[in-house]
Amino acid sequence: MERKIPFNDIEKALNEAYEKYKSVDEGNVDPRLAKTSKADAFGIAVVLADGRTLTAGDTSTPTPLGGIARVGLSVELLSQYSPDELVKKSGSCCCADKNTCASRPQIAFGAHTVRAVSAVAPQGDRDGKYQVLLDRLLSLTDGQPVFNDELYKLLSEEAVSMKMADVLKETGYEIYDDGNDSLDVYSRLMALQLTTEQLAVIGATIAADGRNPRSGVYAFDGSASESVVTLMALHRLGHHGRRAWLMRAGLPAAASFGGAVLAVLPGFGAIAAYSPRLCDNGVSIRAARAITYIARELGLNVFASARPTAG
Repeated sequence: MERKIPFNDIEKALNEAYEKYKSVDEGNVDPRLAKTSKADAFGIAVVLADGRTLTAGDTSTPTPLGGIARVGLSVELLSQYSPDELVKKSGSCCCADKNTCASRPQIAFGAHTVRAVSAVAPQGDRDGKYQVLLDRLLSLTDGQPVFNDELYKLLSEEAVSMKMADVLKETGYEIYDDGNDSLDVYSRLMALQLTTEQLAVIGATIAADGRNPRSGVYAFDGSASESVVTLMALHRLGHHGRRAWLMRAGLPAAASFGGAVLAVLPGFGAIAAYSPRLCDNGVSIRAARAITYIARELGLNVFASARPTAG
C-alpha cells in the first residue's frame, strides 16, 4: 500500500519545525567543540530519494560526523561482506537460545564500532583502510568533507586515555586488525565534517537503494540498503535507548556529538537536522525534536503499513 505526500506538505512541515524550535536554547555544546561551534546555529534539510531538496536555517555549516560515521562504515562492511558473514563476525547468534549460545562480555562504549573498523579491508594498512572508507563516504554524498585536525587530535588523545586498544585485546571478541590502527581510522572518520545538507544526501542515497540522487551514480549495491537501515535502527541514538527514539520518531537514525541527527525512510528520503546544543545524553535537542515533528506531521514511519512517497 502506497501513500502520496504532496511536496508542499513536506515543505510546510519542515518550515513549521524550524519555526517551532529555532528559539529553543536548552542544552550545551560538547566541550570538544565549545570554541568552534555556534551554539545558536540550527538547520534542517530534507533530501528526497529523487534528489529534490528542501532546507531551512543554517544547513551549510560543517559539523563533525561523530557517530554518524557508522552509517558509511556499515555501507562499506556490507559491500565487503554478506549480512550472514557480518553476523558471524559480530559474535552474535540468530537462534535466540541462551542455553546453547556462548555469552559474550560487555565491553566499553565505542569498542564495537572499532571492531567494525578493524574488519574493513585492507588490514595492516592504516592509511589504505581510511582511504577506502573516505571514498565510500564521498560516493554517498556530494562535495568534499572538511577534516578537523584539532578535533582529530582530541579524539586520538581520548582513545589513548581510555586504553581502548587494550580493552579490545582483553575481551573475548575477535579483532581483525591492529587495535591502534583501527582506533586511529575511526578517530579520523569522526573528525570529518559535513554540512546538514550533505548528511541528508547520504541518507537519501541509502533511501534510494544506493543511488546517489545528486550524481545519479550508484554508491553501493542496493541490496545492502535494507541491512544498512536495520543497523541504523539497532544503534542507540547517542545514549538514548533505540526503542524510545523509534517509538517517538519512527525513523532509523544516527547522531553526532557535533549536534547533527540523520534519519532515513527507505523509498522516501532523509531528514538531517543540526544544532550544537545537546541534552545530557549527547543528542541535539532541536535536531531530534525537529525530525520527530516532521515525521509525525507527515506520517513517516518505517513500521507503518503504507509506504509514503513524495508527490
